[in-house]
Amino acid sequence: MTRPFDPEFDILYADEVARAGDDPRRLRKLFAAGYLHRVRRGAYVIKERWDAADARQQHLARVYAAAHDAREEFVVAGVSAAAVWDVPLFDPYGVDVEVLCEYRGGGRSEPGVRRLTASAEHASAIGHAGLVVTDLPRTVIDVACGRPLPEALAAVDWGISARNPARTSIAAIRDLMGDIGKRPGIRQVWRATELAVPDSGSGGESYARGVIHELGFEAPTTQLELRDAEGSMFADFGWLEVRVLGEFDGFVKYADARFNHGDPLEKLRRERGREARLRALGWTVVRITWADVRDPGALARILASAGVPRQRRFTA
Repeated sequence: MTRPFDPEFDILYADEVARAGDDPRRLRKLFAAGYLHRVRRGAYVIKERWDAADARQQHLARVYAAAHDAREEFVVAGVSAAAVWDVPLFDPYGVDVEVLCEYRGGGRSEPGVRRLTASAEHASAIGHAGLVVTDLPRTVIDVACGRPLPEALAAVDWGISARNPARTSIAAIRDLMGDIGKRPGIRQVWRATELAVPDSGSGGESYARGVIHELGFEAPTTQLELRDAEGSMFADFGWLEVRVLGEFDGFVKYADARFNHGDPLEKLRRERGREARLRALGWTVVRITWADVRDPGALARILASAGVPRQRRFTA
């Protein structure tokens, strides 16, 4: 089995090749012949490995290559910091590496590096994964600010997730927001911290819960455990009072061998069997896809027809 692409160690640098006593022009020749992909000037990756990498890994390679070229240490920030911390994003990463401090290469900014204009006053920078990067609370806030609530919720959920080995806390995120004060989009982040949970199973589930909230439905309970004679089952989320379960189905888990132990059809068969067991217990199972969350009107009809309750509005 081919090992996973490593954005930090799979890059071939021309200056390192030269220091090792080899001719760095060989890299350019291999690039011209189609064997290498150029990440930036003087930095290359075997093309086959680059093509097999996902968008986050490719962006991380750009981050490491830019850090390698930097004459002065810079703080990785914004979307690039999100890639470092694996914060879910729903837009392309882009090709520019985002940094907070001035980046100098030969006395001027190098191509492929974008300096953010946001104040670095409250940007705690720490060493992580071989880089200097804004810490997780600041990164979550930067990513969530100005984005729709579902995307902001996905960022905050991951920031506090029990699955995140570097997880932070709602208190830490809120404390930093209090220090930052007014900032465009900050109110959206406050809303996300009110809805965030540490046990969301994926960024897609978080996004779906954000859309559900915006549609005016009650917040579901996440990661429900149900039992029958055959054992325990878990649902992504559900509404206990009406016995409705929501399952976010991004289809990746059927196509990706990491989730299927190599057999997507077997995974699908097990999922359908589990769903039949849940229905036998008297639960209604609603499958929510990316197409549904991208069409809020359709999702509202699905939830309403299943009997999902609306938020209770209290007035003084």
